[in-house]
Amino acid sequence: MKPEAIQLLSNAGLFGPVIIVPLILQDVLGADKNLIGLIQGSFAAAGFVSFYMFGRAADVHGRRNILLMGLLLSGGATVLQVFSLMGGGLAMFAAVRVLVGFCSGMFPAALVAYVYDMKGKMGVFSAFGAAGWAVGNITVGMFGTFYEGAYVFSAAIIFISFAIAWTLPFPKEVRMEVPLFPVDLIRRNAPVYSAMLIRHTGANMIWVTYPLFLASLEAPPEWIGVIYAVNGFGQFAFMFLFDRPDPALLVAVGLVSSALTFFTFTLAGNYWEIIPSQVLLAFAWASLYVGSLRYVMDRNKEKATASAMLSSTMSISGILGPMLGGVAATAMGFEGTIWIATGASVVALVIFVYELDRSGELYRLRIRSRGPA
Repeated sequence: MKPEAIQLLSNAGLFGPVIIVPLILQDVLGADKNLIGLIQGSFAAAGFVSFYMFGRAADVHGRRNILLMGLLLSGGATVLQVFSLMGGGLAMFAAVRVLVGFCSGMFPAALVAYVYDMKGKMGVFSAFGAAGWAVGNITVGMFGTFYEGAYVFSAAIIFISFAIAWTLPFPKEVRMEVPLFPVDLIRRNAPVYSAMLIRHTGANMIWVTYPLFLASLEAPPEWIGVIYAVNGFGQFAFMFLFDRPDPALLVAVGLVSSALTFFTFTLAGNYWEIIPSQVLLAFAWASLYVGSLRYVMDRNKEKATASAMLSSTMSISGILGPMLGGVAATAMGFEGTIWIATGASVVALVIFVYELDRSGELYRLRIRSRGPA
């Protein structure tokens, strides 16, 4: 269970603070929604570069050193975020936020590939990442406006995950040649990469100002953490169920339920009413993410690179979504961004099904669903 513990603690430390970043930028540092979107997009841009660089490095040079270096530097960058709050101002906070984004992308692909090499279950492993988000969100929310304390807590648990990673055995270190730009790998996984890019861009248009949306529904800071945690704990529960269904089917179900989830956000009149939507969101993302991860891991020998490209695709969405979301929220309000995200999920579903049909994968799924004659 050591990899699962690393997954839980590192996710809690790195992504628990996501609920306070827009609040710090707006309420403490005076940033407007457009600037919040730009900073969040820059965080994702740093992750995009890092995911790919170090995912490929984990295939070429081995998993262990990449994993340890990424966790150690992630903890150090989170400590710097504390100092940026203690008097660094907006520019320093934003710069350190970008550094955290880069460091957070260094180790995940190495960890995922290690688990796959050791015959671990992707759904179970992913579930502990979701639990980490939930634990981090709810704990950070309990700090209220004591943001420095929240970051000290986050740094501490990242360093604990580093200590656990130091004790991992690596009996099956895999090294292989991977092109600097793996065109064939991208082509093989195009259905999932393109669907994730479109759906997640729409989703990130919502997430960039989602804590502010919840605050507009009169949710206090501690309840914002609880609402996020409902999603995280829901993902934890659902992901345990998704190691057996066909990955392509899981992706399609995730896209359909994403569109439905985003639509339900428009129906909420107060923060209590958003909680059922968080449960549906948990199902949607659990299905989409586990399906996508299993899809690329099962079809490629370059495990770390393939999973890193999936993460990089999500990071591109994290660049485009916040930037577009900040503008859309300013021009159209929160509800406008929600409608755009709903449409994006529908478009992603259409493209995914088309790509499956073009490759013959859809025919295989139809035959499999009928069972033996």
